[in-house]
Amino acid sequence: MELESLYYFAETARDLHITRTAGRLHISQQTLSNHIARLEAYYGAKLFYRYPTLQLTSAGKEVLQFAQKVHQEELNLKAVLTDTLQSDTGEIVISASSPRFNYYLPDVLEKFSAKYPNVTIDLIDRTSDESELLVQKNQVDFAVTVDTDAHRLRVNIKASCEDPVYFCVSDKLLHKYYGEDMYDLREKAFQGAELGDFSRLPFLIVSPLGRMGRRIARCFDDAGYEPKTYLKAGYTTIMAPLCNAALAGCFTSHMNLARWHYQMNDDVNIFPLYFRGRPVLLNICVIYSRQRYLNHHCRDFIDLLEEQFSVIGGEKLARVSTGRL
Repeated sequence: MELESLYYFAETARDLHITRTAGRLHISQQTLSNHIARLEAYYGAKLFYRYPTLQLTSAGKEVLQFAQKVHQEELNLKAVLTDTLQSDTGEIVISASSPRFNYYLPDVLEKFSAKYPNVTIDLIDRTSDESELLVQKNQVDFAVTVDTDAHRLRVNIKASCEDPVYFCVSDKLLHKYYGEDMYDLREKAFQGAELGDFSRLPFLIVSPLGRMGRRIARCFDDAGYEPKTYLKAGYTTIMAPLCNAALAGCFTSHMNLARWHYQMNDDVNIFPLYFRGRPVLLNICVIYSRQRYLNHHCRDFIDLLEEQFSVIGGEKLARVSTGRL
């Protein structure tokens, strides 16, 4: 049995489409078919149903599990040998959303590359849900995710930090809906904004709901009202213009706000969002498969990430406007 044929079989099982897999791997369809035929001859069993669409047989599912274990063991062997030989070459594959890459990684990459100039970094832009799946499938070395349930997913957490959620709203919008009561309201909210106090306002709602969005939805449910939606959007970069124009109240994480707060007008209040008297916090995690051996490159990279977490988390962004309308 050849590891190469086992690899091509597993990649075909991933797509269940000969043409697509061959194109992705930059080989001919005939070459791919030959590798699969070689495995079928070796094991004496059909691995795929060809019609009406490509599907794994029962034997194919068993071979796929074996192929995944072999692939994982090969990756671990390479990682162990890297440590044994003290090699300063290799590759690290990391999955995270692009905002997290942009926020956490520039300083980390600079320090890491200075120490390991011959180690390449492969960044894969995925949501937390998608990143967790890649970790479970052992397709990345590790991932940066939000609110991962390590026990349920059977993954390890190496580093973590808290990312507070903020509610941003301009004085003009508060005055429009609350009049002179806005002054007492904003002073109270500076200590922690509970959404029950802001039921009259229109809001920017991020849709579809990600993990932060689900936290915010829970706050609305607890406050006992359906938010008046001014705008639904799949991204939060529109937050600053909406707040500046006094069109809606908006939500953002500390990570995003650190990049955007300088774009906010002076009359935009930035309140820490609270739920039942406690701050709403996203837990940023570095996760990796329990089956994966992390070589010294990966361990050093994660240590640098953990150091960066502590530096960034100390920045204070909450503020209350001191002006009067």
